[in-house]
Amino acid sequence: MIDPSDVRPSPRQIAWQRQELTAFVHFGPNTFTDLEWGTGLDDPTVFDPSELDCGQWVRTLVAAGFKSVILTAKHHDGFCLWPSKYLPHTVAASPYSGDVVAELSSACQSAGLGFGIYLSPADLYQEKAPGGYYGNGSPAVEAPIGEFTYTVDDYNRFYLLQLYELLTSYGPIAEVWLDGANPTSSAQTYDYEAWFDLIRRLAPDATIAIGGPDVRWVGNEDGFARETEWSVVPFARGQMVAAQNAPDVAGPELMARADELRWYPAEVDVSIRPGWFYHASEDAAVKSVRELLDIYRKSVGRNAVLLLNIPPDRRGLFASPDVAALLEFGTAVREYYGTDLVLPATINLLDLREDIESGQQVSAFAVDALADGSWTEIAHGTTIGHRRLIALPAPIEAADVRVRVLSARAEATVSLTVHFDPLLVPLPGVEPGSEPSEGRV
Repeated sequence: MIDPSDVRPSPRQIAWQRQELTAFVHFGPNTFTDLEWGTGLDDPTVFDPSELDCGQWVRTLVAAGFKSVILTAKHHDGFCLWPSKYLPHTVAASPYSGDVVAELSSACQSAGLGFGIYLSPADLYQEKAPGGYYGNGSPAVEAPIGEFTYTVDDYNRFYLLQLYELLTSYGPIAEVWLDGANPTSSAQTYDYEAWFDLIRRLAPDATIAIGGPDVRWVGNEDGFARETEWSVVPFARGQMVAAQNAPDVAGPELMARADELRWYPAEVDVSIRPGWFYHASEDAAVKSVRELLDIYRKSVGRNAVLLLNIPPDRRGLFASPDVAALLEFGTAVREYYGTDLVLPATINLLDLREDIESGQQVSAFAVDALADGSWTEIAHGTTIGHRRLIALPAPIEAADVRVRVLSARAEATVSLTVHFDPLLVPLPGVEPGSEPSEGRV
């Protein structure tokens, strides 16, 4: 078996991890029907944003410090936010006859924001519409996909054709997000290897997330990574040894059962609202800056990337409460987490980092502070990885700080900076593995 200290991330995984903040945008017929899960038979004419402005989305995200955005180009209902030539159930059949994917891609390129696509593998329209491909029992035959050929059934051919459309017409693509949720009732096998091959050929720098080989789902949709979050994950017979929502995915017992180790970091998806799509009834339930900072500490600050969903309203704009929360959050992150304090100072937040280009090595550490002329341990933990943020129980006056690596797989270089967050209030949250979450698999 490979020594876990030897496992390294790919350049695309390093670039992905360093983003730290990625936005999710759920937008489609559900926005107008007030549903969270569409039926597949939703009338395309309901999709009618009156003031669609992807530039407003992008300006808000850039101001809030986000580095990329992922759009639900096709959610489970099968409705496409671009005029795909492979089905009628698209924006072309709606009163809004434009191309949301093109508008957002263009706005991202102008602002230097990464652009990603969510293309749901599950497809209720293709399951329910006459002549639909999903689960139709068709045989696998050779199918031309652009300049490539794959041997696939009808639905996999359709999915590959849509991937080809998106990856060749709206690039560059930073991330392809393959949701594991599935509300269909038909048996349909996904040819992941063909999908991954096409993505690698057409968008070699794009990370393939959640259902893909580059990035795993953290196991919940509550905004929290594990306190011990390894990026080096054990596999056996091509599958993760542990379930993605298990309390532990890379402990010693799990590692002993592996026949392969992979660099497989976690992405934490959560919505700024209770739901994933916009509902006017939730305007007063947008997460506060304190909640968002707590999520930031427990996602970005636990060796993961935060994927925060902001759903546009029926106008096609980010609603005012969401914009206000995002801008306040971005300002707080810059002011409280982006500036290193010079000691002596009052501190309540520790920021530790490993150089993940050299792998993830630290498995136990402690931090000491020099106060009143003596050194005292003020925090300890297990993994560090790209970044570990630790909130202290109360502010302290520190003349100096130091980190002690107590256990590591190999030699590791660890940096430590200190901060003060006046809004720091640790909030209760569901930890991964404590109970199942609906959604990704």
